[in-house]
Parts: sequence; C-alpha cells; structure tokens
Amino acid sequence: MDYVRFKWTFKSNIVLCCFIFILYYLLFNTGLHGDDYSEIAGWRFHGLPSFLMPGGVALTILGSHYCFWWAYPFLGYDHQWVYDLVKVVAHILSLLCVYRFAIDYLPRDRAIMMSSLFVLYPLHDTTMYWYMTVPYVFFPAVMMYAHSLFRHNHLFPGFILAFFGAFGGYFSPPYVFGLTAIFIYERKFREAVLFAFPGIIYIVYYFFIKYAFSGIEKRINSSLTIADYIRQLLLQPLSFIDAAFGPSYWLKVYYSIGSITLLSGLIVLVIVVFLLIRVPLFSKQPDVPKSLFIGLFITLVFSFAMFALTGLYHHSAFNLGNRTTVYGSLLIALIIAILPFNRKTVVVLALIFIIPLFGLSDHWKSWNVHQKQIIENIHTNASLKALEPESTLLVTGNIYSRLGPFSHIEFFSMPWVVNSIFHDWVKNKSIVALAPYIELDNNSLVDPKFGGRYPLGSKIYVYNSEANTVSPIALAAVPQLLASRPREIRHWVQLTKGTWIESGIVALSPRLTYLFL
Repeated sequence: MDYVRFKWTFKSNIVLCCFIFILYYLLFNTGLHGDDYSEIAGWRFHGLPSFLMPGGVALTILGSHYCFWWAYPFLGYDHQWVYDLVKVVAHILSLLCVYRFAIDYLPRDRAIMMSSLFVLYPLHDTTMYWYMTVPYVFFPAVMMYAHSLFRHNHLFPGFILAFFGAFGGYFSPPYVFGLTAIFIYERKFREAVLFAFPGIIYIVYYFFIKYAFSGIEKRINSSLTIADYIRQLLLQPLSFIDAAFGPSYWLKVYYSIGSITLLSGLIVLVIVVFLLIRVPLFSKQPDVPKSLFIGLFITLVFSFAMFALTGLYHHSAFNLGNRTTVYGSLLIALIIAILPFNRKTVVVLALIFIIPLFGLSDHWKSWNVHQKQIIENIHTNASLKALEPESTLLVTGNIYSRLGPFSHIEFFSMPWVVNSIFHDWVKNKSIVALAPYIELDNNSLVDPKFGGRYPLGSKIYVYNSEANTVSPIALAAVPQLLASRPREIRHWVQLTKGTWIESGIVALSPRLTYLFL
C-alpha cells in the first residue's frame, strides 16, 4: 500500500460517502454560538491587512486564526452555511487523519470506530457545533497523522504537519508530548525528538508572546501559588471522571435522547441495524501495544496539568466549556474500539454514543434557529432603538439553552456576547444580562464571575428577550427582579448546596462559588 495516499476502493468510497452524509446531516444549520458573535463584531471594522498581520490572542493560535477565523471578517453574520460547510470539511479531514493514526495499531474496522468515537464523541459536542472550537479536534488529528508519518519514516512531511498542528493553538502541547511518549516508550528517540521539537518551539513562542505583548495571555494565573495549583490539579481528574463516566454524562445521555427528532431517530435505527448485521464480520479483539495506552494516558495527564495552571477550566459534560474533555475522549475512544464486539456492544454503543450524538445535533440546530430569531427580534425592536444612551438596559431570558433541566449552550451569559449582539441597534452604554450570578451591591450590579460592575442610574429598562418587550423599572424594584430569575442548573452538584460536596468543591476552587449562589 502506498502510505502517503489513502488506498481507495469501491467499499471505502461507500463508507466515506456515508460519513459525509452523516456529517452533513449532523452539522448543517448548527450555526454560530458564544464567542463567534463577539469575534464577528470585533472584526467588523478591520480589513485584510489586519487579518494577515493579527494581534491580540490570535498571535497564540495562528493555525486556528488562518485556517478557521478567516470566516469572521469575511463572512460576518451572513452565509452561515459556509461556517457549517467548513465544519463538515474539517470533520472529514479529522476523521481521515485519526483513522490513519489508529490503523497503525488496530484493524481497519476498529480504526474507523476509534476515529469516529474521538471526533464525534457527545462528551465534547462543543467541538462539533461551536465553530470557534472545531480546531480543538482538527489540529490534534493533524498531529496524529504526523505521528503516523513519522512511524513510517516519512520524516519531512511528518515534521511539517507536526509543526502545523502544534501552532494550531494553546490546546496542542498535551497532544505533542503525549504522542511523543509513544515514541519514547518504543525507544524511537529520533522520532521522539523530531516530533516534540515543534511543540517545544510553540511553548517558547507562547511565552514570548505572553511577555512581549501585555494583556494578551490570560490563561495562566500569575497569582497561582503551589497550594492553589495542587488544589486545581486534584479537581481536574475528579471533574473529568464525573463528566466522562459519572452522573454528568449519564444525565447528558438521558436528556440528549429526549431531544432527538423523528428523522434523526430513523437514521439512528438504520445505523444500529447495519451494525447488528455486521457483528459477525467484525474483527477479533486486537492486542494493542502498551505504548499507545501510555501515550494517550499521558496526553490526558498533561491536559490536567495545563488546565490546573489557569484555574478557569474544569471538566463538564454540559456548557461550551465541555471542549476540555476532548483530551480524555481519545483514550476513551481507544478503549471502546478494542472491546469485544457483539450485539450487546452495539446496544451499549447506541446508548452512549449514537443516539446522544444525533439528539445533541437536533438540540444545537433548534437552539441556533431560536438564537437567530432572538437576534432578529432585537434588531427590529423600535423600543430598544429609542432608549436613551445614558440609561441602563437589563436583559432577561435566554441566558442558556435548556437540555432537560440543565443549562447547556451559553448565549446571554457572557457579557461580551451580549454587547456584540446589541451593539448595532441599542445606544445604551450599559447593557447587563441578568445571569444567575449577577448581584446587587450599593446600587450597582456586580458580576463576580467575569469581574464586571455596572452602576444603576435613574433610567433603567428591562428587555424581556422571550416576549421581545421593553419596560421601565425603578431602582427599588431591581431586587425583586433579581429574585424572580429562574434557577440555572449547569451541573448536578448545584443540587447539593449546603452539603460537604459544596464545601469540598469551593475549597478546591473558590472561583466556583458562583455555582451555588
């Protein structure tokens, strides 16, 4: 087999066409979310030179900037089908790259399974549907393909791809050193050095940017003490176990199944029947080299160490932050792919992977349609446009999407997103969405999560984003308005308020106090 080119056959073409159809179905009309809106607003007044010579945080994610973020200045809010098309293409390439890596260790059918599980795993649905975080899977997949090229002695193209993958963004180092550990364990030291070198260069470059340009890098907590770091490091594996295997994931499975539409259900039925028919033809349980397990486990451990430096990211099955679970998903994908394959395995696979995958896709599509309607309401509401610039606008509703009782996809919960969406239409300089952690303190609204403080003047208005209405409100009525907010459950531990679980979590990470407010 010619290694560098994939060997296509009629059967492989059929398989690829099926994957393309499924990806098209899953990803199209999932749209824009979260920071996508603020990036589009930020790039609105910048031209091509600014894109080609970026500044700010883009300097730390050059691969993501040039391969994905080009869409923000050139497409804006329009042509969202192009964003979705980029998602599809990126996922096809990711599947092929991970497959090429996996087939070095697994039979063909199990390599396809491992690739599909890693790229599409519902645990990190954010990396599928949120355009900004598609690189969290794409660039690691590129590095896995580079790893395979190194293994087969294609050192030059492998080095180029490894360099490309390492500079995809700050999420790359755990993959670089985890995959390097595979070569070290196998005593392939030349390959290990060459593969690790781009990652080392990226880290040096990252810290150069951090110190050369003030205010760009905000992910490493400069005030972090050794004791703080140890506490954060303890919380990382605990939160990952809960998100990947504990109550969080099973709750997500349950409510994802509840979101599935009839058409998606029929597609799932076809896939499950196909797998049941293929059970006798599936390869036997393979013997996998210990080096692969060690490398993928080290990838996960390095991710714990990296996130512990920030104090900002903890593993969760819900919310846009679930992109952090992508590292452990690679190891989980391998473990599932090498299990004995029988009818029971198909049922379990359908329960934990296939049905939630389609249910979550339907949830993101539905929420995207809802978001676009809310934005349209804002941009056509004459009452909003007529508000005095010096007044304060309080926004209620649509803080998160609802996946069952859980708050899942952030919308108005992030102040910069709120400002981006309201900016073109509303003249108010002070716009505050009443997220659950917003508090009233001495005639000012305080945001303990993001550090904002918003003084309340004599003119205050409330925009009900569900009813699309604007009404004035007196300062004395604001406490009652805050008290009437619906509770947002972002994690099941919030239901343990007042117990030792709350005390333990807050002790490990005081920042998470806002969850229990």
